[in-house]
Amino acid sequence: MLTGMNAYSSLTGTAMAGSWPMARVMAGLSAVPVGHAIDLAIFFPEEGHTRHDALIAETRRHVGGCITAIEMALRLSLAHAPDVAAALDRWPAPVAWSMVRAHPSLLGPGLLAHMQMRAGVTMMLRQFGQADVEQLEEIDGASALSIDDPLLGDALSGLTLAEARWVAAGGEDAPMKPDLPAEHFAELMWMVAACLTVVAQRTMVDGDDRLLAAFDRSGWALMADHDEAACPIVQADRLVRRMGEEADAPDLLGHLLERRRFLLFAAVIARQLRLESVQVVEMLVMGSLSQVAILCRALGGSGADYRHLLLALRPVRPSLSDVAIVTEADRYHALSQEQADNVVAALRTSAALRAKLDHLRAVAPL
Repeated sequence: MLTGMNAYSSLTGTAMAGSWPMARVMAGLSAVPVGHAIDLAIFFPEEGHTRHDALIAETRRHVGGCITAIEMALRLSLAHAPDVAAALDRWPAPVAWSMVRAHPSLLGPGLLAHMQMRAGVTMMLRQFGQADVEQLEEIDGASALSIDDPLLGDALSGLTLAEARWVAAGGEDAPMKPDLPAEHFAELMWMVAACLTVVAQRTMVDGDDRLLAAFDRSGWALMADHDEAACPIVQADRLVRRMGEEADAPDLLGHLLERRRFLLFAAVIARQLRLESVQVVEMLVMGSLSQVAILCRALGGSGADYRHLLLALRPVRPSLSDVAIVTEADRYHALSQEQADNVVAALRTSAALRAKLDHLRAVAPL
């Protein structure tokens, strides 16, 4: 089995932590897990140590953009509490993102990892560009499907619009639709509510009870209106389901990668291997190269297929030089179909179970 390959590893942790020395951990973060503190030091570096790294900048854009959009929605939702809204009006938006930058430990490990994954997907989409809608009809295996089909057309339009939102240029505080899974949206929304509560308290004396009640009511209202199906990963999954058996065409994956449809590529892999689409995206964007090799081998990919996949992943994996790709291709031959199938079978089980097994193997090797 390839070095570093673990069937039980969770992909929701801090994927980049191992490459950063402990000296980069920010002071005052001892209350958070060490790995998460390292990630926070990466994405929120101290003055004078800023790294001009595309993934870091893109991650901050997603975090800041979603925070700003949620702050705008919360402010608008406070019509039921005019005194609270008036107190916030004295503090021009946005204020929550600056508070999170000052106190990054507000961000949980899972939320930050998800934002890093979103940023990686955005880099892939931006590098590839967005293929024309008509290209779907040119893909072998999808020729029987026409965009005149209302269901397919709606799904394709939804995916295109969702991808465009992520790819659109903007600063860290430019609003971005928070098309997040419900649990991550809830964490971010309550975080913003807490920031706005602190700000409102500065001008609203003896109003703690009214503040908490107002933000609690507005927060639950935003939760009720949240649509996690707006995420482009979910949209790609929906489109592949619409395609049905056509998504199992043997040459479809190669054509999707060639046609620059990264999320559709991941969604088809998920269908063929019976995994969750987000699992596949995380493995391709944030996982180890061993995990990428597992996906390719489980799909029956050749050495040439694996090299082509590694070349496509270069936007999010700058370490993949020509020499590194040749080395990885040589290692790929040592991975058998049976080994890959066993790992994929384990990935179909509960992520929580795999995470706990991974922890036990780390602290008490069997």
